[in-house]
Amino acid sequence: MTPRVSTSTALGVVAGLVLSLSVALIVVVAGNGANNPGMAPSGGESAAGGASAPLPRRSSEHSAFDGLDVDGDGKLSLAEAAGYGDIITRFHRLDRNKDGKLTKAEFDRLAKLPPPKERPKAKPRLREDAAASLAAAREGR
Repeated sequence: MTPRVSTSTALGVVAGLVLSLSVALIVVVAGNGANNPGMAPSGGESAAGGASAPLPRRSSEHSAFDGLDVDGDGKLSLAEAAGYGDIITRFHRLDRNKDGKLTKAEFDRLAKLPPPKERPKAKPRLREDAAASLAAAREGR
């Protein structure tokens, strides 16, 4: 007759094993610091820390446009510009022929455009019916 192991005991063993492996991984990562493979040195700021990513810096033979043109078709789509707020906010203004893609000439106009104006944050407004019911409730006191 084989001994029966209860389900809760089996779950406890699996949970303990997962916890032990997690702790071991954390110890290895903490011990190696930035020397871990696949861990890029950070510039002190997370990817989401800024409003947008800086344009890629390339050598003189490769421009920022070439670095953003992922599919290599010679045009920059809105999807390829994703993450670059400076381009995204002015994309439609740069797209002179309104084909939804920026050519190299259209992209080069980005440097000539003034920076986008800061938009003031919208003040929250109560809907008129909510304001009316709030005023009625105050008068009823």
